[in-house]
Amino acid sequence: MKICVLNITPVPAEYLQGNIDRLQRCCAKVLSSGTELHFRAPATGCITLPQHLEDFRNPWYAHLVKHEVIRSILAAHEEGFDAIVVDCFDDPGVTEARSRISTPVFGLSEATFHHACLLGARFGALVPDMPGQAAFVEAQIVAMGLGSRLIPRGVRVESKPFTSSFAEALVEPQAMIRRLEVQARELVDDGADVVVIACGGLGQICGREGFHTLEHRGALVPVVNPLTTAVKTAETMVQLQRALGIPLPSRVHMPRLGAEDFARIEAGFPSG
Repeated sequence: MKICVLNITPVPAEYLQGNIDRLQRCCAKVLSSGTELHFRAPATGCITLPQHLEDFRNPWYAHLVKHEVIRSILAAHEEGFDAIVVDCFDDPGVTEARSRISTPVFGLSEATFHHACLLGARFGALVPDMPGQAAFVEAQIVAMGLGSRLIPRGVRVESKPFTSSFAEALVEPQAMIRRLEVQARELVDDGADVVVIACGGLGQICGREGFHTLEHRGALVPVVNPLTTAVKTAETMVQLQRALGIPLPSRVHMPRLGAEDFARIEAGFPSG
C-alpha cells in the first residue's frame, strides 16, 4: 500500500528531507510492513514560516490554501496512491476532494477525534495560541457530532503564543512538551480520559518526541497525536475496503456525477 501525506503549503528543497524524516519518525512504526509513506506538497503558495502562522486563521488565506491543496490531492490521485492524508488539522479540501476522486482522502481532525472517542468517554484538546483557534476547533467537534464527548472548557490554548513557541520547538522541542504536559494534566483533572493534540504543528513536535501517553495520578492517559492517527486510520480503512468492499466514503446521498458531468462543470471554471 502507498499512502501520500500531503503538506498544505510548499516546502523548500532544503527542508524536504527533514519533512520526510519527521513523517517516518511519527508514523512508520504503526504501519504494516508493506505500507509505504510518500510526502508531497503544493508547488504554489506561501512557505509556512513560524512568524506567519496566524495567517491560517484568516478566511481569505485559508481559501487560497484550500484551492492549492485540492489541486495537489488531484495530482496525488493521478499518481495512483491508495490513500491521501492531508497534514493539517483544518482538514482543508478533504470534503471537496472526496466528492471528486475515488482515492480515499483523510484529514487530521476527523480521524483524531473519532479515535479519541474509542479510547475514553470524555476528551480534552490542546490547540495552539492563535486568534480564534479554540473556537474553530470547538466548532469542528460540534460539526462531527462529538460535542457531548468534550469536557467543559475542553479546548484550551497552549500557554505560549504559537508564532514563538513553534519556532522554539523546532530547536528545543522539550520546552513545548513540558508546557503541554502541564495543560494535559489539567484536562485530566477536569474529567478528560483522553488528551487530543488538536493541531498539525503541535502534533508534529509531540509525535517526533514520542509524546503519546501521560502518567498522571497512577494512571496511563492516552495522548492522541493527529498525523500518526490519521495515517494509521487511512491504512486500516483501505484494508477494510479491500477485504470487504466497503466504499470510501459512502456516496449514497451524493449526486452521482460521471466523467462527462465533471468535464462539463469544470469547463466553466478553466482556472480551477
